[in-house]
Amino acid sequence: MTTLVAPTPEAGSKPAQIMDAAGTLFLEHGYSAVSMDAVAKKANVSKATLYAHFGSKEELFRAMVACECANSVMAGIWDDAMRLPAADGLRLIGKTFVRFIASPKALGLYRMVLGEVLRQPQLAQAFYDSGPAETFQRAHQFMTHMVERGELAIADCDLATHQFFGLLKANMHMKLLLCLSERPGDADLERFVDAAVDLFVKGYAPEAR
Repeated sequence: MTTLVAPTPEAGSKPAQIMDAAGTLFLEHGYSAVSMDAVAKKANVSKATLYAHFGSKEELFRAMVACECANSVMAGIWDDAMRLPAADGLRLIGKTFVRFIASPKALGLYRMVLGEVLRQPQLAQAFYDSGPAETFQRAHQFMTHMVERGELAIADCDLATHQFFGLLKANMHMKLLLCLSERPGDADLERFVDAAVDLFVKGYAPEAR
């Protein structure tokens, strides 16, 4: 992904003001229904100011997504996870991940991107590159690190990373996206993650010597 603006503009700055307004409008109305005029009005800036910072609606969307991902709860966990035993690191990753994907804001962003994917495939790519791809890469590095430490016996870390996130999301995320269920409570989410981690760790446990 090409970074078009600094991921985190200074608080209170015009770019931050614009991105906050754009995020609210995109989530409320969808990408296609939001005009740059509406963003300028919501942000209380002139169109000249808006276009001075963001040359197009797509550029604004990319910047908003990059900023959201850079400041998400997932961004700050990886160093801590790397220092923990494998099972504890996986629990930290898993519990942070499911709380994030089950949040109203994350679900709203997912729904918006899915609604635009056929008309605006470049937006889906921007979203994927800024969020899911980065999370997958960091989790893949974690798996590789645990193999090198001898705590997990994984022949294909790429496949194992897919499997781990599949266990975490399961049917829960789909039902939340489709508004077919309410968000589980934190205790239920933790129980769900603990079961996924236990299964994963047992499946990839090194052979006893």
